[in-house]
Amino acid sequence: MNELFTQALPVLKEIERHGFEAYFVGGCVRDFYLNRNINDIDIAVSATPEEIKKIFNRTIDIGIEHGTVLVLHERGQFEMTTFRTEGTYSDSRRPDEVQFVRSLEEDLKRRDFTMNAMALSSTYALTDLFGGREDINKNEIRTVGAPRDRFEEDALRMLRAIRFVSQLNFSIEKKTYEAIQALAPRLSFVAVERITAEFEKLIGGPAADRALSYAVETGLADFMPPLINQKVVTAVSRMNYHTLTADERLVLLLLVGQNQDIKEILKQWRMSNKTIKKCVLLAELVAIRHERSFEKADIYYSGFDQIRSAEKITAVLLDNHYDERWLEDLYHAMQIKSKQDLAFKGTHLIKWTGKKGGPWVKECTAEIEKNILNGVLKNQLSDIKDWVETEWLRK
Repeated sequence: MNELFTQALPVLKEIERHGFEAYFVGGCVRDFYLNRNINDIDIAVSATPEEIKKIFNRTIDIGIEHGTVLVLHERGQFEMTTFRTEGTYSDSRRPDEVQFVRSLEEDLKRRDFTMNAMALSSTYALTDLFGGREDINKNEIRTVGAPRDRFEEDALRMLRAIRFVSQLNFSIEKKTYEAIQALAPRLSFVAVERITAEFEKLIGGPAADRALSYAVETGLADFMPPLINQKVVTAVSRMNYHTLTADERLVLLLLVGQNQDIKEILKQWRMSNKTIKKCVLLAELVAIRHERSFEKADIYYSGFDQIRSAEKITAVLLDNHYDERWLEDLYHAMQIKSKQDLAFKGTHLIKWTGKKGGPWVKECTAEIEKNILNGVLKNQLSDIKDWVETEWLRK
């Protein structure tokens, strides 16, 4: 069994010892049957938050209004949520109210997809009331109960279905697919930030092109910020994009779509400033790479990781074989790889020249960097001092 399950077993058994039920539920059970890595576990219990806090000495309320308590145990930290049912979803996002119940079946009935509605007991007995194991065996995504009900409760579940297509390379069951087509406009009620969080996971999956096709075919793409359409998806599906990271794939989509204002589009997606800055830089580097090969100065000013990403994206766009060895050779041949490697500081320049500080310090530094990168000058303090006194001061 998975190590996380084994660590949590004493916690489940302690809850059972007090007369309550406790199960592993949701994604961890799904991934167990898919033989995928399990990074965290969810535990569902029949005990209320107050009852859990009486069982364990150390707990933290992390979502007590929804029945979630964090138990601090000698074997680790474990989130557990009380069995619950949910009321109406007037905002297509959150239930207006939740009600704690003692029934595992009632709790599982409220979940999104059959593969996420299975439970494992402390003896690893499977509770599968909705055919999740069978759907996993069929590589199929199907809702628990009527698809329209599940998607009307939370419209983001439609995009989650497509995200699972990407991550698991599954298909969407016919009635579930038809409900997504019919209810796609409801995605417009969902906050962009929530859409973006799902989309970023989607484009990082092994079957991203298949998922993107679903997004276009069902009409969900029409209610997302601009980025994907049939032309873009068709083009990307013909590319060998699988070696790219999620951020690199995002840039690939932007470039294939020939988007002129990348920054503005990513702002509409409410991407982080860090992501926007990275994507804009990568797009600029790919444009440079279309004109010429990268040089030492490119690596020095943009960073090896960024140059490598741009090289990978370019290889995908041009359908070229990606070979990193020449980049690594170029990198290792560099005397300086970042400004931190420089043997001098601006204060040295001021001392050697007798001048006051000003824009010339930056200009002189750039000239020295260029000479070092081109092999004209050694990155040694004495050599740099001689160059400043004999070359720079003569200008």
